[in-house]
Amino acid sequence: MNKSYFFKFILSALITCPLVCLAAPEPWTIEDVLDASSELSQQMRYPEAAPQKPLPQVFVLVSFSMPEASLERLARDAKDAGIPLVFRGVPETKESTDSKLPLLNPQSLVAFQSLIDSGADVQLNPELFSEFNVRQVPALIIREESSASSDGCIQSPKAVIVPGDVTLGYALDRLTDRKDSIGDAARSLRTKLGNRP
Repeated sequence: MNKSYFFKFILSALITCPLVCLAAPEPWTIEDVLDASSELSQQMRYPEAAPQKPLPQVFVLVSFSMPEASLERLARDAKDAGIPLVFRGVPETKESTDSKLPLLNPQSLVAFQSLIDSGADVQLNPELFSEFNVRQVPALIIREESSASSDGCIQSPKAVIVPGDVTLGYALDRLTDRKDSIGDAARSLRTKLGNRP
């Protein structure tokens, strides 16, 4: 290779490439390494893809009018799947009808104690019963969150209700073939229950 050609090449490289790229990089400190490692870990864990749709909401609507064994089975399965048990309200007791006690008082909440002790997430939400016109319990509800369309309008959420005194696994199995976020949620929740029916 001709020496003058080589020097012209080096000279053109120096002109197009700043001198910084020829200098040795500064040594990294421990903090630099930890920061870079943390940033890389975050990028691997949460890749920046298209914005994710919110996960569907899942509820099991129940009542104390159900057989005790069914309620206990649903409480156990719902706890393991991370699904709340939702009651319309508190059960009426003889004491609450005979006295002037408010409906939400320690005596009226005693009925929920065994479910709470088992680790179940117990909620009171009469609005869900009204919103979905639930007249038969138990009922599994999987509801997509409302989202805005490309024109900024709010789209009405999609929901599926599986009523009937069946196991939670069976109710989820009825939805696992769906090709939407409700099906994705059902499959994810079903795996948490393992081989239970």
